[in-house]
Amino acid sequence: MTLVGVIADTHDNLPALDKILSELEGRGVKVVIHAGDIVAPFTLRRILAKGFELRGVFGNNDGEVVLLSRVAQERGATLTHQPLHLQLGGREVLVLHGLAGMQETRDLVTRLAGAGVFDVIVYGHTHEVDVRRVGKTLVLNPGEACGYLTGRRTFAVLDLERLAVETLEV
Repeated sequence: MTLVGVIADTHDNLPALDKILSELEGRGVKVVIHAGDIVAPFTLRRILAKGFELRGVFGNNDGEVVLLSRVAQERGATLTHQPLHLQLGGREVLVLHGLAGMQETRDLVTRLAGAGVFDVIVYGHTHEVDVRRVGKTLVLNPGEACGYLTGRRTFAVLDLERLAVETLEV
């Protein structure tokens, strides 16, 4: 597994999600990281129906946590409260949604990345694309899949072998 799809802040925008999932399928992606705010169980079912292996965290707008957890468990997906520590493709990956405001979230991610413990930190919550390096750590926020705040429906493809990111818009 080299390529991983990375999405966040879906907020039940199914037309946007369908386009993103089609793009990921076309690129041969098998694993998807979701950095929170899926929102409703029917959106999670849509992702899992495509056969992706999902690893993700709850966001502040995921109100149906019990049902989302049940759907994830039934389909063999990992969906949990943040943070989620993963080992993927020989890399140490930390997945967060965020907390409090946007600046607090960015500051937290920058501090965590500065510790140099993780190869990749994935986060959401701010609805803004953020791809940068802090020391040896790649920081990745794919932006918002829904497009509600920025008008851009974005996601990312992470190459774990090269530690490279391609951000895309549908």
